[in-house]
Amino acid sequence: MRLQDKVLFITGAARGIGGTTAKICAGYGAKIVAVDMNEEQLKQTVSEINAAGGDAIYAVADVTKREMVAAAVQKAVDTYGCIDGLFNGAGVDRTGGILDMSDADYDFTMNINVKGTFICCSEVGKVMAARGKGRIVNTSSIAAIREEAYNAPYCMSKAAVAMLTRVIALELAPKGITSVAIQPGNIETDMLRGSFASRGAKEGKDVKEYYAEMEATIPMGYIGRPEEIAEVVAWLFDDRSAYIDGNSILIAGGKIMA
Repeated sequence: MRLQDKVLFITGAARGIGGTTAKICAGYGAKIVAVDMNEEQLKQTVSEINAAGGDAIYAVADVTKREMVAAAVQKAVDTYGCIDGLFNGAGVDRTGGILDMSDADYDFTMNINVKGTFICCSEVGKVMAARGKGRIVNTSSIAAIREEAYNAPYCMSKAAVAMLTRVIALELAPKGITSVAIQPGNIETDMLRGSFASRGAKEGKDVKEYYAEMEATIPMGYIGRPEEIAEVVAWLFDDRSAYIDGNSILIAGGKIMA
């Protein structure tokens, strides 16, 4: 990938897909601004990047708090002078049935997945617009196009992210800002394991049984790895993919066909 010296602002960078993406993009020469609420794990991500010869800093921020995101953006600009790309990797999944989910769990999922993504697009977008160029990659999900029982707020939130991506493409392309959404399928992360455990319990299944059942729905026959998502994200920050704008890219091992 051709990412040398590109400055990438990556949320959810403490672990999972966000953390893996930060490391992989750094390996291709990008300068990383790693953002998350988990300072301990965030420091670990940055430490690993810098120990491997990369260039990374971190900023602790709650993506639902505009002032914290704005401060993180300013830190990025103060350190590197600009932001070339934004990867909205921060996300959560509070599972539960429509009839019994609490308002608190609903709000938690929607605020981080939708409001947090919007705020980051807005604050980073201001910096990009001032330069006349920028690339935004948002994290939607297969759940945006394939319904999942006991997971309504997550499905709703990821559909909203896909639509936000399309609106950004329409509204901000004249300012030189393009946007793409990725739609991962089942990817081996702590969040997926927690979701499987909760959803499986609702159906009277243990996590191992539910895991095997979900794996059987994937034509390629296995749960994806974070690296397989991160490599796609890295390519989307490569200028050779620049004409892709407003699309959602499904990365799910063929699952949508099952």
